[in-house]
Amino acid sequence: MNRENLVALLHALSGVAAMVVSLFTKTELLISVGFVKPAGLLIFSLGMLLFTFAAACLGKGFLGNVQPVSDKLVTSGPYRLVRHPVYLGMAISVFGLALGMRSVWGLVATLLWFVPVGIYRARLEERGMAHKFGAAWEEYVRRTYFMFPPIC
Repeated sequence: MNRENLVALLHALSGVAAMVVSLFTKTELLISVGFVKPAGLLIFSLGMLLFTFAAACLGKGFLGNVQPVSDKLVTSGPYRLVRHPVYLGMAISVFGLALGMRSVWGLVATLLWFVPVGIYRARLEERGMAHKFGAAWEEYVRRTYFMFPPIC
């Protein structure tokens, strides 16, 4: 297994692990369940909507691993603002689940494991995109955020 496939697998497993930790740990946030559960569900749902919309915009390109499989650079939909809305949607969803479950350890796993692995995977993908799309990619990078607008 090459490094890129290993990173893709690690990213998937880290997301599953963060969700499992969120669902099964007993250390709870000291915030009212009446507020946090609906807020977490809303955040989870918004993240899934973004994930689904971004994946639909990619079409068959979504099925790729780390190297791009599509011959077209997608710059419409959520890709007008960020280069990795699929990963952003996943991160928002996993964060929302952890928040809704009031799981301190789920939030820790999401922020300190799942998100960094996703960022690393996205950086690997960007190398492949730069190689495949050249100047069009560079221009796209100049006008969009990496993953978390307007942070980076």
